Amino acid sequence: MAGQTAFRYSLRCGLVVIALLLASAMGAHAGCATDRNGEVYCGGGACRGDRDGKVWCSRFYDGGAQTTRHGEVRCGRGQCVKNRRGRIFCSSEIGGAALRDSRGRVRCYGECQPARAEWCEHTRAGSAE
Repeated sequence: MAGQTAFRYSLRCGLVVIALLLASAMGAHAGCATDRNGEVYCGGGACRGDRDGKVWCSRFYDGGAQTTRHGEVRCGRGQCVKNRRGRIFCSSEIGGAALRDSRGRVRCYGECQPARAEWCEHTRAGSAE
């Protein structure tokens, strides 16, 4: 019985590692988004709109962005995920993966750290015309 439990545990750990690698490979990449007025904003990573329609993007390449339950955008160095209570945590590694496990806990490549407003940027995209 102990052997089966150890096998299941190692299998579960292996699946978490595979999921993190897949999430990292599918990464957020540099992104752009359009605000309510049709203006395009871009950043190093993922972009999200806040409750007022203003677009915020992660400053970091492949960084994450999530909206709080109050409609504010928070960003991170890596991908960002909300926990069961709605708090946003991101991978401490630039471009690092983050996901919620079956128990609702956030797991991150490197360490998990709270997302921050100061890691977001609001940069209007240039034009080729």
